This record gives sequence, C-alpha cells and structure tokens, in this order.
Amino acid sequence: MSTCGGGSGPLCVCFSGLSTVRALNYSQKQDYGYSWEMFRRVELYNSNVSTMHGNGDPSPSYWKFVDYEDASAYRTGALLYFQYLGYSNTVQKN
Repeated sequence: MSTCGGGSGPLCVCFSGLSTVRALNYSQKQDYGYSWEMFRRVELYNSNVSTMHGNGDPSPSYWKFVDYEDASAYRTGALLYFQYLGYSNTVQKN
C-alpha cells in the first residue's frame, strides 16, 4: 500500500499488494488495479457530493455509471478494498 496523488485517508491509497499475488497474470493485475481505482474515484466523488449537500448545495448529483463495465469494476474494487482491510463479505445473522 502506498499513498497516491498526495492525498490522505483510507481511500487515498494505491493497491500495490497485487504485485505479490503470483496466481494473477499481468492482465488480471491490470484489471484489479483499474477496479481499485474506480472504487476509490467513485467513493471520493460521492463523499465530496455528500459534503456539498450537507453544506446546503443540493445541485451536485452522485456518481452515475455510464456503462456496465464501470459499474462492475466498482463492485470488484469494493470487494478488493474491503478484503484488503480485512472485512468479511459474509453477513452474520443474529
């Protein structure tokens, strides 16, 4: 993990851990890197929109995916991000 773009916080990281995964080929690493960045980009954008809404500016809208490929990359990026942080994608029933 390394800081990207001079930002800080949990979403301002580059996913460099893929380089240590031997089961992935170059193309898969590229796809996962794109997915990681798509998730990061959307979350940061939506966070900014939420802040603007909270400050009384209702005009900006949340991210809208232009195609299925980007929406799929976002979902894959979210999975990678939460796995990287150690969160389980399993829902516990009480």
